[in-house]
Amino acid sequence: MKLTIERIEAVHPEVARALRARSGMERLRLAHEEWEMTRDRLTLYLASRHPGWSEREIQQEVARRLLDDSGRAASPPR
Repeated sequence: MKLTIERIEAVHPEVARALRARSGMERLRLAHEEWEMTRDRLTLYLASRHPGWSEREIQQEVARRLLDDSGRAASPPR
């Protein structure tokens, strides 16, 4: 038996209603805050997992993961 992981891309109806009730600027602000939080948490995670990496290496890996395919295993930054 082969297990597969499928991507779930659905928004709960209550979340959708709550987002629709907000203005475009509020939704943009929320998205930006989520992006910043994700970037900051990923930075802290990588720094804890790779204590020998420089700040530049960590930032390169953060950028790679956020801008590329984050489903792949991490490889050391170049």
